Amino acid sequence: MKKGIYTGLMLVSLTFGGALTTVVSTPDTTVQAKSVLKKTFKVGKTAAYKGVSLKVNNFKYIEPGEYDLADDGNQFIVVNVTIKNKSRKSYDYNALYFKLNVNGNNKDMDAFPDSVSDLLESGTLDKGGSVTGNLVGEIKPGTKNPKLKMNVDVLDNSKNITFKLK
Repeated sequence: MKKGIYTGLMLVSLTFGGALTTVVSTPDTTVQAKSVLKKTFKVGKTAAYKGVSLKVNNFKYIEPGEYDLADDGNQFIVVNVTIKNKSRKSYDYNALYFKLNVNGNNKDMDAFPDSVSDLLESGTLDKGGSVTGNLVGEIKPGTKNPKLKMNVDVLDNSKNITFKLK
């Protein structure tokens, strides 16, 4: 009889302990992920979301060259980024996940001036992999407070990691 009670208590405590661990770990991950999406990061800082980290290493403005296609009066902004996959699964990345945000207007970073090399294109990062490349967009000279946004959920455009470019 004592043996049956002891075994029953062990099963209850193991079940309860397992459920408690699951409940504690899930909210921490969710809160951290949501806070990353609400925050605006500075150049040089790293933002992580669900095992994928993004860092804006630097940015610069360049004038269009003789054969570059740019709207009249615009210059290019070149943003150098690093993406690292620290998750357990492979991670697909694409330059189209990035937008240049100016005063609430999100524009593609799809310019390719002749003077810029190492453009970030698309690919897949294995677990532990990383890639560094340049994104280029058009911008009017003197634009205040441009931001770079990376969409982290292909099915939901509102989930972005945001960097202030200044």
